[in-house]
Amino acid sequence: MMAIFSTIHPMTEDFFADLSGYLEPVHVPKKTPWLAAGTICKKALFLHEGLLYSSYEESRYTATTWFMKENEFVIAVESFFRQIPSKESITAIENCVGVALSHSHLNALLAKHPCFLHVYTRLLEHYYMLSEERAFNLRKREATDRYKFLLQFHPEIIQRVPLSLIASYLCINMETLSRIRAKILT
Repeated sequence: MMAIFSTIHPMTEDFFADLSGYLEPVHVPKKTPWLAAGTICKKALFLHEGLLYSSYEESRYTATTWFMKENEFVIAVESFFRQIPSKESITAIENCVGVALSHSHLNALLAKHPCFLHVYTRLLEHYYMLSEERAFNLRKREATDRYKFLLQFHPEIIQRVPLSLIASYLCINMETLSRIRAKILT
């Protein structure tokens, strides 16, 4: 994570010392929730290893909203920034290892270190653009196009995520996903 920050903007030794003092090691075993719906997302997780997915419950099904992998930040966006109960759950697909930074420590770093504000702004822009890209893709009418988007831009998801979660993310059933995959492979 520290190397990522430095590639965005020069950082001070004082910042890295403060950051190191705030980071907490995290291990989330496979199939274990990192965040349960209804709880407040009090920490941002930087994932070193593993894969998680976010989802929320509808009356008749569970909707998968995204997948987060190594070298990415993991939060329930609204819950973390507003410090309110989360509408979504975040669960490990694989064993996960990372470090967490609390909401209060994040704010302390932002207040004390102007160099971090620049990095923080760039990261927010980056993740907002990724969110917009995913939202645009999900608005495509054809499920085949949504699947092709994953294949082209996120092949690791296709390789590492159970098909049931991919189908849920694409808003299709398993039979439709099987037909799409068969059509693309032929």
